[in-house]
Parts: sequence; C-alpha cells; structure tokens
Amino acid sequence: MTLSVRINDKTKRRLSQYARKQGLSQSEVVRMAIDALLHRAAPTTGTTLYERIKDVVGTVHSGRGDLSQKTGDDLYEILLEKKRQGRL
Repeated sequence: MTLSVRINDKTKRRLSQYARKQGLSQSEVVRMAIDALLHRAAPTTGTTLYERIKDVVGTVHSGRGDLSQKTGDDLYEILLEKKRQGRL
C-alpha cells in the first residue's frame, strides 16, 4: 500500500538525518515508527499485568539495597494495595 504524508521541513531534515545514520531508507524509518506506535497503543485485553508493565519493572532506583531479595514480595504488596483501592 502506498501512503502519502505531509511533514514540515524540520521533520523532513530530522528523518533524513536519522535514516542516513541508521543506514535505512526514510520509508523504513517511517514504517518502524508506525509499528512502534501501534504496538504501544495495542489493546491490553487478555494480557497479564506483568506483560503490560514488564518494560518498566526494575528501571527505577529506590535507594534500598535489599531489593534483590524482596522485590517480588514488595511489588505484589504494592499492586494488591492498589487493587484494593480500585486504582488498578
């Protein structure tokens, strides 16, 4: 399928530079961007909570040194409390 999209000059320059740096065509970069957007926007019906948050689990520094032993228990308690409060 062919799709025409209008973009401003600044976006055109950035797209061209990015594609050149990555060794890709501009069309391939646009296809990748659309795919990434649609992947993020995909419905979460039928997926587990873990599947929805796995990309961010472990990405925050808490300042605590004992997390490697208690992370699962702590996360379970946090999620359980949010569920009780109706925020999950």
